Amino acid sequence: ENLTLRMTGGTYYRLLNMAEIAGDGAGILPAPRNHNGEGAMFPVPEEGKQFDISAIMNNKLLGADNSTTLTYYWRDSTNMLQLERAGKDYWSYFNDNKGKSHGIELQSSFKWNKFDLDLQVTYLNTSAYNKHTATQFGEYAPVWPTYQPEWEGNIRLTYRPSEKFSLFAEGHYTDEYFTYYNKATSGKLSPYLSGKPVCSLFVMNSGLKWMPKKNWQLTFGCNDILNKGPKSKIRSDAAFMVPGYINPEFPIQGRTYYVTARYQF
Repeated sequence: ENLTLRMTGGTYYRLLNMAEIAGDGAGILPAPRNHNGEGAMFPVPEEGKQFDISAIMNNKLLGADNSTTLTYYWRDSTNMLQLERAGKDYWSYFNDNKGKSHGIELQSSFKWNKFDLDLQVTYLNTSAYNKHTATQFGEYAPVWPTYQPEWEGNIRLTYRPSEKFSLFAEGHYTDEYFTYYNKATSGKLSPYLSGKPVCSLFVMNSGLKWMPKKNWQLTFGCNDILNKGPKSKIRSDAAFMVPGYINPEFPIQGRTYYVTARYQF
């Protein structure tokens, strides 16, 4: 009654969407046939093998009703899609990549009389390779997996003074991740800095939920209260020829106020 084990596995075959094939007509263009930007190379579907196994536990813990899920996941992909800079002023999706990833995901929820505590932690380990960075035709060379943090976590505390109102505060952590795929293997360039990693980020969020009726809910909230996102920097070996920090090409959104409404019928 308190423990469930679950496992899924198999193959997958993913067709690309229109934006991945044709770009957005502005900063993202179709992948060119060569480094001169000539013509266009039509991508092929992504495919691979994957499986995951989970343990789901429901019990009393620390005086609360607790539900915890621990999952291990694994994937081996070919024709893997990756967004890369293809020229001085445009990006393209290339899928001459392959790679493997595995990791662990933990979710745990505590419910007391007036308080809830929700925890989520994800660990991701990825290795990626592609052909057009290889030194010889037909071979694969290692590259940095871009925009994929190794660690990510979230913690949320909710207080319910009544059935109609609840207040929540949360912290969200995103580990550093690489923003450039090319991995330096020789010379004075640092392999780590050649990936132009963005610094880790911790943001605070808060909000109020109000349920005037059982089928209505309004949420008033603020994300990134301390406005940390726009202050993020990239560690680079291209900072005036001396390793240092540079501004990201696509700044992270900062303090944001929002209102959402949900109506169930």
